[in-house]
Amino acid sequence: MKIGIVTDSAANLPAEVAGEKKIKIIPLHIAFGRHTYRDGVDLTAGDFYTKVQESEDLPAIEPPTSGEFCEIFESMKEEGYDGAVCILMSNNLFPSFNAACEARNLVRPFPVVVVDSHTASMNQGFMVLEAMKAASAALSIPEVVESAWKLRSNLHFYGTVGMLHYLVRAKRMGKFAAFMRALLNYKPVITIDPDDGRIKPVARVKSWEHCIRFLVREMEKLPAAQGKMHAAVLHADEAAAAQELFRLLKEKYPDGELYLQELTPAVGYHTGPGFLGASFYRG
Repeated sequence: MKIGIVTDSAANLPAEVAGEKKIKIIPLHIAFGRHTYRDGVDLTAGDFYTKVQESEDLPAIEPPTSGEFCEIFESMKEEGYDGAVCILMSNNLFPSFNAACEARNLVRPFPVVVVDSHTASMNQGFMVLEAMKAASAALSIPEVVESAWKLRSNLHFYGTVGMLHYLVRAKRMGKFAAFMRALLNYKPVITIDPDDGRIKPVARVKSWEHCIRFLVREMEKLPAAQGKMHAAVLHADEAAAAQELFRLLKEKYPDGELYLQELTPAVGYHTGPGFLGASFYRG
């Protein structure tokens, strides 16, 4: 069977990788006041973080419509695909799952399986790449889904949020909590809970240097026997710290699959500017 892979822009996949592997990406919508942009199409990550800091309006994120999903699925049918697997951002971070399921029902009998990844950014991206690998091996739709879901249990994501005032504005952190963390010079380290796909704090660090050490230590905990390192360094308007972490990983894992990515607006919406993190696994 010829199975196509679809994901949303929250997967943070490099455009050249998605293009080379023929992965279909449907953009999420980002709104600032009356203006709405398509993530990665007419709003770059850099432009997004500039707008966040300059605009009086907080951004809002909007899902693709079922019609947009239908267009993707119909185009795949016309291109000769026998079916599709659609892997989406955690529904507890952003609800695009229902629109995709509605579109799946509208394009029957063309078979589409919609998957809530329970994660986001390059954790989701790595699941998409694994699904593409299985699809390229001519596996069935259930086998493609199983391969992506099996990888999910091995994925890790950690990041440090630096600009606490954004979290207060976005009502993701109380003023008192932000004040105390700023007073103590602490930056929260967050992860995405694998059970419910929500963001939660797991630790705290005092500087980007400490954040880099934390991330490297977490990677070192994974036994080399599990396979080569796959990692994506992610940042939101923190290029210098991200480049330093990427340099260290290139030296430490010269044979690894490594990416350096600015956090897509669909995920940066939750963190704001001033983020440094990584998605990684061995396999």
